[in-house]
Amino acid sequence: MIFFDNLRYLFVLCVVLIHSGQAYTNMAKWWPVSDQTSKIIDPLFFLLNTFSLPLLFYIAGYFAVPVIQKKGIGPFLKGKLKRLGIPWLVCILTICPVLPLVYHYTRNDFTLSMSYWDLWVLLMRNMAELNVSIINSMNELMKNNLFYQRYMWFLSLLLLFFFIFAAVYKAKRNWFDTTDRPVAFKKPSVLSTLKLLFAVGFLTFVGGGLMLGMMMLFAPKPFNPMGLFSLGNIIQFPMGLLFSYIIYFGFGIITYQRKWIERGIFPGHLKTWAISFVILLIIYLYGFIMFIRGLEDYKYLFGFVSTLLTMPILGASASFAIKYWNRPTTVDQSLASNSYSIYLSHYIFVQVFQLILYTVPVIPPLLKFGIVSVLTIACSYLVSQFLIKPYPLITILGAIALLVVMVLVIHP
Repeated sequence: MIFFDNLRYLFVLCVVLIHSGQAYTNMAKWWPVSDQTSKIIDPLFFLLNTFSLPLLFYIAGYFAVPVIQKKGIGPFLKGKLKRLGIPWLVCILTICPVLPLVYHYTRNDFTLSMSYWDLWVLLMRNMAELNVSIINSMNELMKNNLFYQRYMWFLSLLLLFFFIFAAVYKAKRNWFDTTDRPVAFKKPSVLSTLKLLFAVGFLTFVGGGLMLGMMMLFAPKPFNPMGLFSLGNIIQFPMGLLFSYIIYFGFGIITYQRKWIERGIFPGHLKTWAISFVILLIIYLYGFIMFIRGLEDYKYLFGFVSTLLTMPILGASASFAIKYWNRPTTVDQSLASNSYSIYLSHYIFVQVFQLILYTVPVIPPLLKFGIVSVLTIACSYLVSQFLIKPYPLITILGAIALLVVMVLVIHP
């Protein structure tokens, strides 16, 4: 299953592109560095945000079953706590507080309104309040220094998924049994592929709509479907995509448990996925253009097509990868082995490069996006390869030392 490793690093790089582009899109004015915007980046930002994280949840779900069967429930959870929980805590304490510092710095004529120590203490106090709430406005969140996990919400939600999965596995272990007997491969058809596309897409759209409807009953008005839900500040996630994460995590479990890849049920017919993707992408772009022009009714078309698009992207990428990208190469192996550490380290590089380029207004925003993306991926890879992977303890101590230096140096 080498192709899964390759897809995982590909989707991680998509997340890096999302964060690299947020300074240059009209859809994220709350981002710490809010620079000139590009209309080309807007639909790309939404598209990447729609599929990249759900597909990372899919891959996590796929490998959850064999790992827990091999290790047992206790070691499985202990391993997840170590792999996800420790980086979550380190990044929450050292990297995430930098973002509100940059936010206030860029919006206060490049001057500091408070010391980094005061800001850090304020954020930690807000975290300790363990609020359960719906956060509608990201701008208000940033202005008022409310606690926000930034990109660490993915780790916290994934850890919650693993704990729930382990509990279900303990109660209903027979649900996850897999046969050791050889299974017959059946060549995927166009019809079976389309059935899978619309079944998963329709379930995601309807389930997500029902979940958002329930949240609307408790959310402050006006309701923002892209707002955050905070569960005691320990778990945070975007409300509009939660059901998609659940569906694709579960879909990954089913794919492994029922041996859909071995049987040819998934990923399915490559040409059908590719054609479906092109058709849906055209409708998606049309709905997006109409929606940003103020035609509110198109938001339903845009929302429905957005949920459908994730499945052909997964199917097409997996079909292609199984056929043409399932061989080990030096570059792929290196990127795959560093993908998680690239995710952990990329956020701070994104902020630094966006802040530097903010002072150079003559560069077009689309070019800035490209520069930030390339430099961030390169620096994150180097830090992962030569620091985080070989020296994890030194990395943690270095992050803490950097925090201490910033506390001592950064003040009005």
